Amino acid sequence: MRNYRTLFGALALATLAGCAALDRVSPAEAARGRAVDTGRVLASNKCLTCHQLEGASATGAPPTFKEVARRYKDTRLDWELETISAVGHYRMPRKPLSSTEIAALTAYIKSLDIDEPETPARRRSDVR
Repeated sequence: MRNYRTLFGALALATLAGCAALDRVSPAEAARGRAVDTGRVLASNKCLTCHQLEGASATGAPPTFKEVARRYKDTRLDWELETISAVGHYRMPRKPLSSTEIAALTAYIKSLDIDEPETPARRRSDVR
């Protein structure tokens, strides 16, 4: 009988330890969360003078961050940000960014909820 209690106790502890482990955030997820937060701050400080977070862009206005996230959903947004950092982008002037800032802005923009279906007028070819 005593062996069963010991076995049951050990199983109970192992189950509780497993459940507790499910509540923990992996180091990679924690780092990604920090990058998103840093990117949000950078966007607010360096980009919101022209870009909006969401809503519709006025004709000829810079795209919102949600639009940028949708446009670059399946492409390398970090490459675009590197280009912006080095030489600018279409009508956007050069904005010097470090590799850490590029990674953070990429994480933030990619984290935005993209719930609108793509329409023919919103395809990648429409990128300014």
